[in-house]
Amino acid sequence: MSNAVESGKKILLHLKANGYDAYFVGGFVRDFLLGVKSSDIDIATSALPEEVLNLFPKSKATGEKYGTVSVMTDEAVFEVTTFRNEGEYIDGRHPSYVAFTKFIRDDLKRRDFSINAMAMDENMKILDQFHGKSDLYHKKIRAIGNPDVRFKEDALRILRAFRFVSKLGFDIETLTFESIYNNVHLLNDIVNERILQELKQTFEGQFALKTLHLMYQGRIGQVFKELEPALEMISRRNDVQISFCEFFALSSFLGRFEFSNAWRFSNRELSLIERLHDLVIATQNDVFNELIVYANGLEICLLANNINRIINPKNDQETFIQELYQKMPIHKTCDLAFKGQDILDLKLLSDARVIGDIIDDIIFQVITLKLDNDYHKIKKYVTEKLSSKDNLGVR
Repeated sequence: MSNAVESGKKILLHLKANGYDAYFVGGFVRDFLLGVKSSDIDIATSALPEEVLNLFPKSKATGEKYGTVSVMTDEAVFEVTTFRNEGEYIDGRHPSYVAFTKFIRDDLKRRDFSINAMAMDENMKILDQFHGKSDLYHKKIRAIGNPDVRFKEDALRILRAFRFVSKLGFDIETLTFESIYNNVHLLNDIVNERILQELKQTFEGQFALKTLHLMYQGRIGQVFKELEPALEMISRRNDVQISFCEFFALSSFLGRFEFSNAWRFSNRELSLIERLHDLVIATQNDVFNELIVYANGLEICLLANNINRIINPKNDQETFIQELYQKMPIHKTCDLAFKGQDILDLKLLSDARVIGDIIDDIIFQVITLKLDNDYHKIKKYVTEKLSSKDNLGVR
C-alpha cells in the first residue's frame, strides 16, 4: 500500500472521528480494483467545505462552487469534496445548481459510468450501488441509469466513454453505445478546447485503435466531418498505430482542408500537423531523400511515413529513412566542421547577411556527399567560391 493511500486513510479516519461520513471515490477506486496505480486520490465526505477547512490546517478551498477543498499532506494533495446533488443541466455541460447532501448515494448516482461510481472506506470495503464491480469484471462501460439522460446532461461524457475504452480496452455496453449513436449530435454544443482535451487523452491510450473503430461506428465523424475520412480509413485496418497529430495530419490530407480556423491547436501542434501534411504530399508518390530527412529530422519523417503507410500499406519507407539518417554525415547545422564564424574569419565577405545562404550551400554539398565534412576541405571550398567574385557579398 502506498504512502499516499495510507495518508488518505488518515484523512478518512479524521473526518469520521469528528462525526462525518467519508470515502475514497471515483477513478482511484476503479483503478484500485483493477490493480492499477492511480495518480489522483479523491475523497468525498458529508462534511461541508468550511468544516473540512477547520479540521485540516493544511488545506485551502480550491473549488468552492462545487464544495472542493484541497488537503495537503507530505505524501500528496487530496481533493476532498462534499457529497452533492445537482440540478437540471441547462447547457449540456453544467448543472443549474449544486446542492450539498449528507448521503453518499446521492453523490454517486450523479456520476457518469458505473465503474466510476463506487466508493471505498478506510478498510478498503467497497460501496457499489450501481454494479460497477460487475462491469469491471465484464469489461463494460455502462452509463448510470438512463444513458440518454446522462449524455444530455453532459455531452462530453460521450467522448469520456471512448477515452475509457482507449485506456482500459473495455467495450461500451449495448444500450450505452446505442445512446451515443443517437445523441452524438450533442457534441456540437461542446467547446473545441474540451473536445481536443478528450481526444488527446484518447490517442494516448493503449487501446486507441479499438477506440477509433468504435468512434467511427458511433458516428463521431458525422459531427466532426473533417475527421470522417480518416476514421473511415482507419476503421478498415487492424494493424495501425497513430498519434493525435498524425491523425489530424491524415484528416487534413484526406479532406484537403486546413484545421487552423476550426480547431484550436497549440502553435506547436498546428506546426507539426502542417509539416506532416506537407511531408505526406511530398512523399506519397516519391521517396524520402537526404535533404528531406535533414530538414525535418528523423522523428518527423518517421511520423509522416507512418501516415503514408496508413494510406497505402505498400508505401513503407521506414527502413530506408533510418538508413538515410545513419549514413548522413551531419544531422544539424552545429555538426558542420566549418561554421559561420569560420566563414567570417576568412574576411572575404562585405555583407554578413549572405552567410546563411553560404551555410545552406555547404549543408547541401555535405549532405549529398559532394563535399566531406572536413574543416580544411570546406574551408577550401568556401574560399574558392567566395574568391570567384560571382557571389553576393564578396569583397
